[in-house]
Amino acid sequence: MMKSAYELEQDSLEVLTPACELLRPSQWRAGVVFASPHSGNIYPQSFIERSMLSIAQLRKNEDIFVDKLFGPCVAAGAPLLSARFPRCFVDVNRSEDEVPPGWCDKPKKCSVRAQAGLGVIPTHINETSSIYRRAPDADIMPLRLNKLYRPYHNALQGLIEECVKRFGQALLIDCHSMPGFSPMGARRPDIILGDRFGKSCHPDTLARVQGIFRAAGYSVSTNYPYAGGYVTSHYGRPENGVEAVQIEINRDLYLNPVTLAPKKGYDNLAEDLAQITRSLIQAFIPNSRAAQ
Repeated sequence: MMKSAYELEQDSLEVLTPACELLRPSQWRAGVVFASPHSGNIYPQSFIERSMLSIAQLRKNEDIFVDKLFGPCVAAGAPLLSARFPRCFVDVNRSEDEVPPGWCDKPKKCSVRAQAGLGVIPTHINETSSIYRRAPDADIMPLRLNKLYRPYHNALQGLIEECVKRFGQALLIDCHSMPGFSPMGARRPDIILGDRFGKSCHPDTLARVQGIFRAAGYSVSTNYPYAGGYVTSHYGRPENGVEAVQIEINRDLYLNPVTLAPKKGYDNLAEDLAQITRSLIQAFIPNSRAAQ
């Protein structure tokens, strides 16, 4: 007997539970938390069967290998939280109320992204490519929010609160990747840092992060075209001792865009990021006390 859409949804959620993976250091050395919200790469068969796109097409929306590239932060002394589910299934870098107009109590207030199907429960991977053969019903929304979205944010909020308790402050490094080239064909910088145009962290914090990447030989720009998403704006509250910086890595540095396999530059980037994460953590070790 063919399974209902609800049963297929339950199958997908079972495969994707737990929602995230938390790697803790043996010694938390500084008030820094790393997170990778879009590197989840588990695509349940029941989800694939409902999609009109191939896995390769769905993965175009994934921050491929970003959790691995920033993994050395754990040995260096900071925790790393990574989503296990793919961004095209649930996007935790969106607000809960960014849903398609048909699912919204107040459709006129739906964001532009949600109207385009790029909200918290994506129905498209871009403005023109629909994910599903048949548009999902609105009743999947609470299931995905309860099983995946909220557990991720609960874990992240808990880490930040623990960080503030230990160190008196917290810096969230939200780790992402971006297409290597703009729609017009120009190569993007190696790194783009986002601080919501100065709202999510102090200027000297952004300058310090920027300096560490530049010292390692990378070209760095800020806020354009990526200023940070929901995570950066929601958690970045410098006035309350919690800062947030989004890091976008140019995929042209390490990824073959056709095969989605690591290319020649991957090992060099991985080695550099291991040192960069150590330098970031070292830069934010409190002078007054060692990590508890």
